[in-house]
Amino acid sequence: MPTDQQYGASIRAETSLFANWPPNTPREIGDFGRVNGSLFDFYGRLTPEEIEALGSREGPSPASYDIMIKSTRSLNAHASGEANAKVADGKALLEIKFTSDQGVVFTAPSVSITEITDLLALGRFLNKRRLEGNWDTDHAVVVQVSKADSATILLSKEDGAEINFEVSANAPVNAQLVAKLDAGTSMVDSHGVGIKIIGEGPLTPLFKLAYLKKKIFGDPKIVYREAIAPDAPQAPDIHDIDDDYVLTVF
Repeated sequence: MPTDQQYGASIRAETSLFANWPPNTPREIGDFGRVNGSLFDFYGRLTPEEIEALGSREGPSPASYDIMIKSTRSLNAHASGEANAKVADGKALLEIKFTSDQGVVFTAPSVSITEITDLLALGRFLNKRRLEGNWDTDHAVVVQVSKADSATILLSKEDGAEINFEVSANAPVNAQLVAKLDAGTSMVDSHGVGIKIIGEGPLTPLFKLAYLKKKIFGDPKIVYREAIAPDAPQAPDIHDIDDDYVLTVF
């Protein structure tokens, strides 16, 4: 599986949300496009008038993510060899190692959530567009975004990949430390790591989507999901729009 799809599938399995790709790409409520496997391909945005009419609000309580997939981290106060020469007195080596070419580190300790207020209004807008011939029902709309003040996202490209950082010798090895690393001043060395988003922010690394779909057999709880969300980690939310269509949030 390509790296981008592997990352998207891994993060979706851990969080039930879509992962932005590339991870530092801007993403906003009202963006729309197709779902390609576990990824979202941006196509366009709803009009400013539509987005304003939908309203927005803060979502659930701020979230915190510290996901290590096929990876480990540890603080080595006794670095040796070439790395030791690069670590100053009073400092230690934070070592992040990967045991697979599918390893992921996703650390974002402070994430705020913003979501659309009126999902039924969104469904009506999309249905109106459809009736006017101005909507592709394969398109999904971003209805919730998760914004991280600072995040570190690393993806390995080979078994045995490793990346090391110089940190304070008494630093707690936690999500706050990893999310606020600085690639320019603290990274000591790296090999086999493909994607490096290190201490960047703000980012919108996670989001939810909704799409308009025709009911099957008149039952609003039975909608065709396989083409757009074959590996959805949980059942989507279904909102009736009219006798023929529903808005599905997933």
